[in-house]
Amino acid sequence: MIIKGKARSGPAQLAAYLMRSDERAALLHLDYGDGDLRKAFIEWDSIGELTRGEKTLYHAQIAPEAKYGMTPEQWRRAAEILAEELGMKDHPLAIVVHGGGGQPHAHVVICRTDTETLTMWDDSYNYVKHERASHRMEQEFGHEIVPGKHAKRDRKKQPEFPRQAFDQAEAQQAKRQGVDPEERKQQITALRQSCDSGEAFKNALEEAGYILARGRRPFVLVDQDGEDLSLSRQVLDLDSKKFKKFMADVDPATLPTVDEAKALQEQRALARKETRTEGGKQASETPQFPEPQPPAPEPKPAPAPQDEELEQLKKKLAARQATDVQKWADFHAHELVQLEFELGQEHALKLAGRDATDKDQMDALKDRLKEERSGWKGFVAAIEARWNPKLAADKRAAQRKEIRDLKRRQERERKDYETLLKQTRQQEIDNLQERQRQKMVDLAFDHEKENERYIREHHEAGRIRADIAEQERLEEELKHNDSLRDGPPPPKLGKP
Repeated sequence: MIIKGKARSGPAQLAAYLMRSDERAALLHLDYGDGDLRKAFIEWDSIGELTRGEKTLYHAQIAPEAKYGMTPEQWRRAAEILAEELGMKDHPLAIVVHGGGGQPHAHVVICRTDTETLTMWDDSYNYVKHERASHRMEQEFGHEIVPGKHAKRDRKKQPEFPRQAFDQAEAQQAKRQGVDPEERKQQITALRQSCDSGEAFKNALEEAGYILARGRRPFVLVDQDGEDLSLSRQVLDLDSKKFKKFMADVDPATLPTVDEAKALQEQRALARKETRTEGGKQASETPQFPEPQPPAPEPKPAPAPQDEELEQLKKKLAARQATDVQKWADFHAHELVQLEFELGQEHALKLAGRDATDKDQMDALKDRLKEERSGWKGFVAAIEARWNPKLAADKRAAQRKEIRDLKRRQERERKDYETLLKQTRQQEIDNLQERQRQKMVDLAFDHEKENERYIREHHEAGRIRADIAEQERLEEELKHNDSLRDGPPPPKLGKP
């Protein structure tokens, strides 16, 4: 039983993601919202904003091994165990089960805000809580126990903290490039071991086709495909302190930025392509002195006849796959427009709520100041103004200043809030576009595999047809021989 999860924002986008049709999504449980997942998430997000929290939802995924079937009651019990271990037992939650891809799993979304105390749940140490919940589920449902790093680690068998060879981002990167992450780490580690300083290591990486750059970390590696990697994660024989000491003679300020390094790799790739093209042209256009001609090559055999059936199959596959790609492109365009519309509506709604709150604060301040100028307080203030005009003028000036200060503070906070909303909106759009791009990459990979499978099956079918035809030919030949043996008997020799 594997559990992953983290705090997040974007309620509308999360609801749209969970109810995707290609995942055969089923809403199993929802607290509040009248069965409308989007409405419920937006309400939970609004409650969380009262605590000035940003990531108001907690999104977790529960994935048992495929061989274990889970009933709806077990899914609900699993979500209940997870909420208990996270410390959000009484918080509103939703359960959506996905069955796509042959790997059923459940998504659990919990409102992080305690609706009674209006406090935000702390999401620290959530990895340990995930493993405790996973262990309880495996014991209660009778599943095989999957070892972990925290609560499910046997300290005697695993005294050292286990670390993964590469993370999910590196795995996706390797899939795009067709490169084994472990082999690349071994290569870069070997380069480092052959160098006695960080500057020499930098030069060795340059000779191997990499560019050392600076980014969020001091040293980032950009390969020939323009992919960026953390250099410290590629070196296997040094821990962080030793690696930092080894690279001390390389000043990160002298290195290009990641974007500059990517642009430089792109220029290098273009230059290599142009060099190959120009080299081929020069070889063909430059006049040469006559040289002894080699003996004429033997005539090549005639090309094999073209497989018309295979060519027709490839054309049909290409047409269907092009339709599939266009369908997904249209869906992605519609999905992006829908998300931008929803985010715009959500943006306007939040700003309107903010403006209403600011107006209530200003009205409350003006009412308080008005109350001080009326009734008994106003009578006292009038007497003070008659006996001490300067003090009364100072009080009125202080009241006007209080109003101006509140107005400036509200304008500043509204501007900051609007900037945050725009950044969040752009981040949601960027995340959607990245998922869409990865979907198209995966689709192209699936199409390639499909082509290979169809071609392989076509050749196999041809081989089977050839075997059947040969078997039929042998049977016909055998029948023909039998018919010759069934003729009149040979004449007898001797006297009549």
